[in-house]
Amino acid sequence: MKTQQYFFQLIIILLLLPVSYVYSADKELKVGFHVSPPFIIQNNGQYNGVCVDLWKEIADTLKIDYSFRKYDLQELLHVVEKGDIDVCIFPLTVTPSRMKKFSFTQPFYITNLAFATKAEQRDILILFLSNIFSYGFLKVIIVLFFVILIFGFIVWLSEYKHNPKQFHKGIKGIGDGIWWSAVTMATVGYGDKSPKTPLGRIFSMIWMFTAVILISSFTAGISSSLTVNKLKSKINSIDDLREISVGCVTASGTSEFLDHYKIHYAGFNNVEEGLIAVNEGSIKAFVHNEVILNYYVHTYKFDEVINVIPSSYCKEYFSFASADNELLDKIDETLVEIIVNPGWETILKKYHIKHRN
Repeated sequence: MKTQQYFFQLIIILLLLPVSYVYSADKELKVGFHVSPPFIIQNNGQYNGVCVDLWKEIADTLKIDYSFRKYDLQELLHVVEKGDIDVCIFPLTVTPSRMKKFSFTQPFYITNLAFATKAEQRDILILFLSNIFSYGFLKVIIVLFFVILIFGFIVWLSEYKHNPKQFHKGIKGIGDGIWWSAVTMATVGYGDKSPKTPLGRIFSMIWMFTAVILISSFTAGISSSLTVNKLKSKINSIDDLREISVGCVTASGTSEFLDHYKIHYAGFNNVEEGLIAVNEGSIKAFVHNEVILNYYVHTYKFDEVINVIPSSYCKEYFSFASADNELLDKIDETLVEIIVNPGWETILKKYHIKHRN
């Protein structure tokens, strides 16, 4: 009986041994990453960011001891594949080729591919004339004229019998009504024509308030369309990338995407180098995920010279990675609990990222 009891105890110990080994206080996990704001930010030797905050919550919940290891992207992919680190918290994009080398957690953030291109500066006179003679501008003018005509005609109908000196009969009177309507809308206030009947004054008040709203909207539209630094882009599809010089981060998920579509690109070590190349004109577009591009453009004051154009045809799924499937299973349970709770949105807002999951 004692032999059987010892045997069963030994079996239980052996079954629990892998778990206790991985998560015991004596086992310190090696956590690898590559600096990539806003997901992993390095500041005076300290690290924070979306992925760091998320990992700390997971580690606290599972009572895991760990130490951080920083790598460049290509080296990070190598040590994950070889199992030289226990887990990678860099937001790796899930791709078919990577799934053959190591495993991933559930995605914790989904973003789109985007293009960073140079903002096109346009001559103010050319921009003004192109908008003045555009179909959209002409359409607004026509609509505005018909509104002026309608209110002018209504007030003329109300006034021409009781106020014939200011609102004459016939075609000339209709012209008087249109003139009054246009002057009222423009708030010029010549005072040469003013309704005297109660009905005419009621419609006048309605037109005054309506005109204020119309003029405000019209002015805002013109101001927007005549912006000197209006941004334009010639990239409307993947095929457009074949016609221009593009760049991306070497060994990234984006590079695999471009390789898949056989699009030639220049490789860069990081996003900052790529944006500088766009600004200097070395390449026409830098391809990366939308969140990180927007962060770099804003942080490095490229807002006025570089435009980030999101795409809708390529989504990127960010996950943690490891060669240890058992560890990933444990992490997955906690990770999912975190990202479905309101606290996850708080973490994203902390780093000015929109919640998209």
